[in-house]
Amino acid sequence: MSLKAQLDACRSEYEANAEPHVLDAVGRSVRTLAETRLIARAVKAGERAPLFRLRCRGGGFIDLSDLLDRGPVVISFFWGDWSSFCVLELRALAAALSEIKRLGATLVALSPHARGNSSFPGSDGEPPFPILRDRGCEIAGRYRIAVTVPQRFRAAYLAMGHPSSENTGSKAWVLPIPATYVLDNTGLVVLSYLDADHTTRLEPTDILVALAQMRAAVIPDRNNR
Repeated sequence: MSLKAQLDACRSEYEANAEPHVLDAVGRSVRTLAETRLIARAVKAGERAPLFRLRCRGGGFIDLSDLLDRGPVVISFFWGDWSSFCVLELRALAAALSEIKRLGATLVALSPHARGNSSFPGSDGEPPFPILRDRGCEIAGRYRIAVTVPQRFRAAYLAMGHPSSENTGSKAWVLPIPATYVLDNTGLVVLSYLDADHTTRLEPTDILVALAQMRAAVIPDRNNR
């Protein structure tokens, strides 16, 4: 089943079970975000990706410049594993990971919230790729996709599962627009995807197509040297 089909099913189930006032507030928040035109100002294909260095869950740091030294990089910004839509996206990315690696790329994901261990099947629930904590959406801000949830919509986000400020340790209410970036090994964004509607995400097959095209462009160049 495609990621879109899974997201559509998730959205239908959510709409069938959520309180009407919550659905209305979430819908208005999506429309409000679209009206800000933040999407148009975000980092997009053709731009250089901002670099970052973040501590990883097991200790140490992951530096984007180091990853780029190895080849292309896929970056996923998501809300957190409190969002069913984000969990579906992460699982779809995990399923595509072996092919992403075969095409010479590295996958990392960034979220402002601490992650639980329930997002992935297995004894420990650990993901097969790094999920990095982007505190306060500092990195998302560099990509121009950080959004402060307006006060009037926060109760609806709590109903969707957003952690309370007591659990997050932050009162900022800043989230990234869920987004995916595919970078070549120079840090150039060759594919970008983001939408004001948080229930839509990039299909992993589109990521694989972009990586395959990059790989095909590089191999002839090497053969002609």
